[in-house]
Amino acid sequence: MNQKDMTNKTRIQIFFDVLGRLFYIISTSLMIIFAGGGKSFINKPVGVIYLILWILWWVITFIGRQRGEDTKYDKGQKMIVTISGIVSVPFLIIVPSWEYSFGYGPLPRDGVLSWIGLGIFASGIILQAIAMWQLRGFYTVRLGIQPEHRLITTGLYRLLRHPGYLSYLISILGIGLSLSSFVTLVFLLFIVVFIRWRIKGEEEMLLAEFGDQYRMYMKRTKRLIPFIY
Repeated sequence: MNQKDMTNKTRIQIFFDVLGRLFYIISTSLMIIFAGGGKSFINKPVGVIYLILWILWWVITFIGRQRGEDTKYDKGQKMIVTISGIVSVPFLIIVPSWEYSFGYGPLPRDGVLSWIGLGIFASGIILQAIAMWQLRGFYTVRLGIQPEHRLITTGLYRLLRHPGYLSYLISILGIGLSLSSFVTLVFLLFIVVFIRWRIKGEEEMLLAEFGDQYRMYMKRTKRLIPFIY
């Protein structure tokens, strides 16, 4: 295959990749609206602001997160990651907006707690955007060492080894509180277990690749919570 054919193939891949991501954002946004009762959901301030944050969250995610190359470290995680993605559809897309509009759980709706939740959701998005920008091309879906990979130990990574995972947990907490979704808050506990497992695999990989450099970095930083854990 000559250079021109490779360039055309790359452009086609990028086109379909962008198309797929746009489809995801549009389809999940429509799911949220319909599950929340349609027009009544977006007519509420909490509902429309939540929808805007949801779209912003995934736009930032798709811009900042690279697919990464297939590596030996990712082989044992592919199935679990795929399953978690499928499970997240009802618990992060459909259930929260349905509970907000039709549920009768213990959490109050459209009150102070909902606005606090929106603030937490927005904070998670901002944290993720910063983490992705500081890690740049090394922030990937697949677990692996990318070409010209190096340790990033500045910015957020000066205190935390995994601010991206922290941002995800914060965002899900914000989703649960803003839409008064008790189910989502319970689901958050399972996400914590998944992320701890993912971190374990990632740190084993980084220790294998960077050795003492990463071991020293681990000694002076925390995983997810500054000065605590």
